[in-house]
Amino acid sequence: MPVIGHPEGLARGFMRFRTFCRLLALTPLAFALAPVGSVRGAEMGVRHRIDVMVSAEPDAPVLSRLKGARGELSFTVRLSANSKESKFFGMLRPSFPDIVVPDGPGKPLVQQTKLWEEDVCHQRRGLPKVTVTQLGGHFAQGEGRIEISAINRHIGVLVPPDELTPGIKLDQGSDSFGLFYAFRAQSRNSRLNVDLKIYPIDCFL
Repeated sequence: MPVIGHPEGLARGFMRFRTFCRLLALTPLAFALAPVGSVRGAEMGVRHRIDVMVSAEPDAPVLSRLKGARGELSFTVRLSANSKESKFFGMLRPSFPDIVVPDGPGKPLVQQTKLWEEDVCHQRRGLPKVTVTQLGGHFAQGEGRIEISAINRHIGVLVPPDELTPGIKLDQGSDSFGLFYAFRAQSRNSRLNVDLKIYPIDCFL
């Protein structure tokens, strides 16, 4: 057995050290020569899902005057979701024809519902741009009927009586579907909220 400090032991130790250094030098080269597909297959991308929910503020006329009444709502959403792998721009027009006004605040008029979802995984380029531009509908019949007609303000046009203010940022959170970013559109007089939840879903490119 070689003795520490003996020339033979030192020579063998130096040989092992030099071999180890050569292996370290070859490691980056091995990664560089790896097949491109195996590297790309590990890249993480994203696809988005957008859900909608409609609620009323505690002081909303429909809650104070029409508890239990039936009605309907529809609205228009402008959506722009563009990436290298997937492009979408257009207007979504969901409608909910059979709504029952809840008996108190804290209960939604429209339960959380999927509005739109991408089926293509793409590179991360920020969140889709989504804006509620119009909200309409009615509740009850006869003399107590309440009409809803809320729109965004436009340059050169008088501010609408029931102005719809979009893009109100809410706190981000998470639920059974995952992490989400939330935005609200609120009507001034009818006091209704259209909440949009945007879910970024991890996926492989």
